[in-house]
Amino acid sequence: MQLIFLIVGLGSMGKRRIRNLHANEEKNIIGFDIRIDRRKEAEKKYNIQTIDDFKLLSPDDFDVLIISTSPEAHGDYIRFALNHKKHFFVEHPTSDDGYVDIFKHNHLDIVKAPSCTLLFYKPLKMIKKILDGDAIGKILAFQYHMGQYLPDWHPWEDYRKVYFSKKNTSACREMVPFELIWLNWLMDSQVEDISGTITKVSNLDMEADDIALAILKYKNGIYGNIIIDVISRKPLRSLRVLGSNGVLEWERFEHTIRLYDATTETSSIFQVPKGNPEAGYVNEEEMYNDEIKAFLDAIYGEAPYPHTFEENSLNLQALFHLIETQ
Repeated sequence: MQLIFLIVGLGSMGKRRIRNLHANEEKNIIGFDIRIDRRKEAEKKYNIQTIDDFKLLSPDDFDVLIISTSPEAHGDYIRFALNHKKHFFVEHPTSDDGYVDIFKHNHLDIVKAPSCTLLFYKPLKMIKKILDGDAIGKILAFQYHMGQYLPDWHPWEDYRKVYFSKKNTSACREMVPFELIWLNWLMDSQVEDISGTITKVSNLDMEADDIALAILKYKNGIYGNIIIDVISRKPLRSLRVLGSNGVLEWERFEHTIRLYDATTETSSIFQVPKGNPEAGYVNEEEMYNDEIKAFLDAIYGEAPYPHTFEENSLNLQALFHLIETQ
């Protein structure tokens, strides 16, 4: 079966999804974007057909929808996919627009896939295996810090003109539930309570929040402390997990996982294989390829997709609670 994919939005993530489909041997792709520069770039780099008006398309023209617009536009395309019974994949949101519609259409025999990229990230899969193997005993608490200076996210364009610098779709608001997806997976639980602050402390030329600091309580009793910021001039992904019999530490940009064993009072270091980022990007391309493969596997009936909109909704509710407590 040769599927035809429609990618809505040909910005950074839309172009990445074209590469991901190509990596998975899917070549029948149509791209939609109102910006002529993005359409021409996609046509030239990836040899795909593009359109500038969504209304020119008939639902019969494609089989699968990949929604890679900025977050505030997700809802309308979700509803379109549901109304026309199309498989769809959605980039990470900052609102739950469209979720009520999804839950009303749970009976539809289509794949409904929210992005969960970091579930496919090699270091985190290694950490999950270590923790599940009881290497540090019972998990008690963790500390996590993710940071990267916002103008460095897309150095090829003015950060002030991108959705992630806007108040309602800010990078901090996007990254809180995004990071919770894999943190919940590692902790094998859902967040029961969250408190803290999300605010702006820098002189970045925007109204959006630039730092989130939160204390999490999980349903299984684990506590966590997270910092997510877009002000760190050095990119950071740093995790420390405290267990009853040891400590796990991960420094993403040092490509290491360090384990401390309290019984032997010794430390061991695991080297993490380096991936291959696309030119101009920080994150490796492999996990995005694997994420789209999981979406394709679900469409082709080979395996269920590993993350649900119900789970995503809970993470968004945690974000909304953090915002409301300001």
